[in-house]
Amino acid sequence: MADWRRLLLLFLTTVLLAACSMVQVGYNQLDRLIAWRLDDYLPLDSTQRAAVQPALTRWVDWHCSSQLPGYAGWLRQVDADLRAGADVARIDAHIDTVLGFARTAASEAAREIGPLVAGAKPEQIAALKRRFERNTREYVKDWVEPSAEDIVRERSTRLRERIENWIGRLTPAQRDIVDRWAREVRSRSDDSLESRRRWQAAMADLLARTDLAPDAFRRELEAMFVAPERHWTAGYAQAFRDNRARAAQALSELSASLTDTQRRHLQREVSSFAAELDGITCRTPTTQQARS
Repeated sequence: MADWRRLLLLFLTTVLLAACSMVQVGYNQLDRLIAWRLDDYLPLDSTQRAAVQPALTRWVDWHCSSQLPGYAGWLRQVDADLRAGADVARIDAHIDTVLGFARTAASEAAREIGPLVAGAKPEQIAALKRRFERNTREYVKDWVEPSAEDIVRERSTRLRERIENWIGRLTPAQRDIVDRWAREVRSRSDDSLESRRRWQAAMADLLARTDLAPDAFRRELEAMFVAPERHWTAGYAQAFRDNRARAAQALSELSASLTDTQRRHLQREVSSFAAELDGITCRTPTTQQARS
């Protein structure tokens, strides 16, 4: 279960550049990892756990066979566009594509897993709220309490590191682009915290409901992840749109500024990672049944 505030800025603004570790950790163990993370937020009883694990296995198998090929193809297209000098519209289209990937994955997860976690017990909801409170305290410590200068410095450092993972060392002009991007991010802590708390409260309320039919619960859970903006303040929603536009502009500027060495570096990194995605072997039905 994800707290959407953690995914907003850095996910959207560096989605074309952020490294993924699923190949390294073992893609076919993803169902077990998700189960562990789910239990960290919503402690499951033995009956729930026995039902959720096979559902997660089905979700990973669906994702492997129907989604991964699209990810590899998308990565290669991003690589080609960035090396050619992608304009803002093209960058924005790539952001739409990856958000579409996320929506599709969330929809399928809600279908498979949603009904199994409906009507959570009071002690489970209490544990979920404690986990949300811990997340919020961590967010406040990292992104609210520090000075504006420290926040910009940290944001710039993270962006630089993610970008350099893909294209190599930045030039001075490119560092200026990233630093300007980091300074211009809109981030009002009051809107951010209120939007976070609204989403968390809505999620806890939904999981506690016992009056919804399975299909209705699934639709509501899907909307929590596919359309989190329903719970945002107007100020936060506007900041999100502004930050996305600023990200597309900065990524376009970086794309146009790539040196020949950086283009070769980007091509090598993307080719290697896309090949790893292509090389993942999805489980066979026999293996799936054995693991269930």
